[in-house]
Amino acid sequence: MQETIATARENHDMPCLNYSLSWLYHFGRAHQAEMTKIQEKGVLGSEKEALSFLKAKAKESNMWPLLSTTLLSEARLILNNGDSISQASESILKASHLILTKGVTEAHGGQMLMYASIFDRLGVGCQAWVYGELFLHCYGRQSPLGDVIQGRCQRAYTLARKGKYEEALSCMDEVDPEILRNLRYQQHWTLHLGLLKLRRGEIDAGEDILAQLQATPVQITGLQYNVSMVEVELQTRRGNYSKALVLQEQLVAKQNRQEADIAQRLEAMLLKARIFDKAGIPQKGFSVAIRVASLAHKVRVVPVLWEAVGAICRILVSVKQFDAAVRLLESVLPQALECDDGILAAYLFSCLADGHMGLAGQSKDGSLQRKERLSRTLESLDRAFTEYSRIEDTKGQCEMLAKKATIMHLNGDQVLANDCAAKYLDTRRTAKE
Repeated sequence: MQETIATARENHDMPCLNYSLSWLYHFGRAHQAEMTKIQEKGVLGSEKEALSFLKAKAKESNMWPLLSTTLLSEARLILNNGDSISQASESILKASHLILTKGVTEAHGGQMLMYASIFDRLGVGCQAWVYGELFLHCYGRQSPLGDVIQGRCQRAYTLARKGKYEEALSCMDEVDPEILRNLRYQQHWTLHLGLLKLRRGEIDAGEDILAQLQATPVQITGLQYNVSMVEVELQTRRGNYSKALVLQEQLVAKQNRQEADIAQRLEAMLLKARIFDKAGIPQKGFSVAIRVASLAHKVRVVPVLWEAVGAICRILVSVKQFDAAVRLLESVLPQALECDDGILAAYLFSCLADGHMGLAGQSKDGSLQRKERLSRTLESLDRAFTEYSRIEDTKGQCEMLAKKATIMHLNGDQVLANDCAAKYLDTRRTAKE
């Protein structure tokens, strides 16, 4: 590639130079570790300088496909660095103008996926879904296969977040097997299938897919991150919290070295608070949760922000600061529900139920305030149970039913308490089968 760039410069072959520089840039995105020596020689310089150079040269040579692709890459770089979302939107709008006026039809898919990515980060799940559907139904046939695979996998993952697992698996099965003969596409498809299986609670299937991916080196940076996340999640589900913490620390260190996407780095950091919560020591994750919440608010990665708030509220409940936890959760829940994420909604409603229960415990026996708090606790437990049922999380369902049965028993309503206990046993029996 360097020889091609040198030859194109000597012969003033601008189309060849622009094409080779663009290829070198995208190679650097996929193989960041291999680009250190090249950047030291000054072939491209920093990523921002490379994009500025490509934009200028593509505009001079009237290479509109390259210019639109470079503008979309610039928007992606802005999002990855956590810079202003308005700047990223400006770059996408410039690319959109070029695509429409110059007839660059093959770039429609990348533009739609970028819009979906922005709205997903802002926590507006319905709008992200609309752009994903527009891409697949209107521009899928004229877009590169890589974008189509990415869009279809993202659609399946969005359906899984809503608990529609059968539709998600059907969406994955609709991919042409001939396309999956390409190693890159096959790894992308296999990884997202593993994420769906794991999200549904099929731990054994998730382990098989992880072993399959680890047998062949994953060359794509984004997929390497997802494979590491799957590995940490599997260890957490198995209860191997010490091993999960080691893997999480290795993942965070790797992400920092590679200067990865800010959203991925924040998710990896928040894993530590989640692991501590699962292990029954949520207070140890306080500093991490606060830091992630602050950074997520600053760079507008809204779903991670709401999850970090939930982790903070879980810690507040553990130290008996129930009022602060309830007020914080009630302020963020309406916006968190816009993310269309069943796991996030169930987690927050569960935290809210614990907060109301703590406030009820601090009230006087038989008082109106105590009855009101217990009523709100039951309402939050019902909402959490509904969300856990939607995403087929039997462990979460059993936990909510056990808490509800306990409250019914304290209220002296033995009939409802026995009904909840029977439902709890049925759910556990179904899960084992």
